[in-house]
Amino acid sequence: MTSTTTNPPPPLTHILETCIYVRDVEASVKFYQEALGIAPFIESPRVTGFSLGPTTLLLFELGKTGTDVITPTGTIPLHGPTARVLASLQHSGANEDGTGEPQSLKQHFCLAVQTPEEVEQWEEHLRGKDVKVLSTMGWERGGRSVYFEDLDGHVVEIASRGVWPHY
Repeated sequence: MTSTTTNPPPPLTHILETCIYVRDVEASVKFYQEALGIAPFIESPRVTGFSLGPTTLLLFELGKTGTDVITPTGTIPLHGPTARVLASLQHSGANEDGTGEPQSLKQHFCLAVQTPEEVEQWEEHLRGKDVKVLSTMGWERGGRSVYFEDLDGHVVEIASRGVWPHY
């Protein structure tokens, strides 16, 4: 890719949106509301959004983002799984290896807290809500993580400072 400009663009500051694809947006909204104690700022049959500080968690219902959304001010391009992947994810039977487990994208995202003690409090909270906690991790820089699974098998992490050099 070549550029004709001599000045670089301004630096990026953070990820504004993270999106995951869910089979049942209403059930997933309820899961995230109860598990994380967050409320949506936008809800529709296609997408629900949760504000998390300067970032947004979007839950898109599988199969409802496959066409462009044309508005008076611009177009939101289609996105999400291709038709073949979507068909596999929406199939209710056994997956291709015969395990009987539903197909899953197993998308991953991480939510931030300040201290390892806060991660431990979240782990206790999640277990109290009967959320499937997958594992915990202590990091070399002193950070701590707890990983849990949502209704669609996505792997969600809550991590403290000390996970990355920049956090």
